[in-house]
Amino acid sequence: MKKVNIAFCTAMLFLIASCKKEYTTEKVETKTEIDPTKIYKTPSTPEEKLFVENLGKVTDIFKELYKDNSNLKLVNAAIFSKAYSDESVLLKDLIYPVDSWLSTVTKFKLYTNSWNVSHSKFAENFWAEVRKKNDPDFLQFLEGLNSTATSNLIETNNTNPVSVYFPYSDNFPPPTGGTYQPITSIVTATADADEGWGSLPYYVNGVFQYNIQVLVNDDYVAANPTHIIGFNGIEPTPDLPEPPPPPPPPPGISRVYVGEGICKVQYDRLISFTGNGGGSEIKYCRLSAYLQPVNGHVTTFQDIASVNFSRSTIKNKNWKWVYTVWDDDWAQGELEQIFGIYEEDNTNSRTFSGSLVTTTGGGTGTIGYTVTVQSQDDIIRQLKISRNSYFTAAFQNQGKDFS
Repeated sequence: MKKVNIAFCTAMLFLIASCKKEYTTEKVETKTEIDPTKIYKTPSTPEEKLFVENLGKVTDIFKELYKDNSNLKLVNAAIFSKAYSDESVLLKDLIYPVDSWLSTVTKFKLYTNSWNVSHSKFAENFWAEVRKKNDPDFLQFLEGLNSTATSNLIETNNTNPVSVYFPYSDNFPPPTGGTYQPITSIVTATADADEGWGSLPYYVNGVFQYNIQVLVNDDYVAANPTHIIGFNGIEPTPDLPEPPPPPPPPPGISRVYVGEGICKVQYDRLISFTGNGGGSEIKYCRLSAYLQPVNGHVTTFQDIASVNFSRSTIKNKNWKWVYTVWDDDWAQGELEQIFGIYEEDNTNSRTFSGSLVTTTGGGTGTIGYTVTVQSQDDIIRQLKISRNSYFTAAFQNQGKDFS
């Protein structure tokens, strides 16, 4: 049977085409106060306060390192190589080069060779600045980043939480040749917020003079290269070729896909120390009660597809090509299913609940469901779909001109 596209979800995507530009600083915001409505969480526990204090110390070191452009280029090489998700890189992989994930990433090696920068030299420079601080507690904090044991760096299960995040990096693509020397602002994640203070280095004839305080928000980072020292919930990205598209279904199979997606809300914060920062981690879910026992109750999704949306994609309301299977074969007896969408976080929970009419183990009946997920945002979509109504409309143009 012909494949059909399930294109009615709320979490669809948008991505703006970034143009190449000169790496000069745009007009700096002149506001003197942060909008308090853009601050969502501040450090409250002793562990959180200590963690943010150490983030500030890391930022101070990066300010010194970035006075030498080779150090800035090394960090950008790591981020542009997409070794990790969400335009980020873990600090531990920058400062512990021997066991670094970056050593497995081909694009990172290509960038460092092209830009004539050294990973080991960056690490040497970093630790030289650390020694100048003569701060045993800070040194212990940094050594803990390289530990695989359970850590109390912050109240989380993540043992290596410090990341460098370059939001809207696609707006500042690396050149095909020549040098890469963008003037880069730097921010410490002192809160989970969509606005905060950053530092912009000021140069005269290529010589550093001083840092200017700048107000950093989505508009600012979309126009000015910016690195945020904080904690993004990122994952390593294997250095693998693009997988081929799935083969078409055999005749008689009613396969349903999530074709394209668009997300119009920044569910996570631009600046974060909790791991809930950066882009949005959208989950497309399918829930079925098909052939459940009479009086049964469903507590898990049958399928979950994960799609990451960058902040630039969200800000510019562009569609993202998803093309993932939602239901491999929608059986005729599955009279109703739930199409669910939520944004994954590492705190709080939300619950999908309701009931479905379907074919059960004893005939046609109603089955309840309750599925709890980890999210601090409202459920994006909980859509009950009738099989009959879906396949009646599925082959009609839904506005994206699929065939």
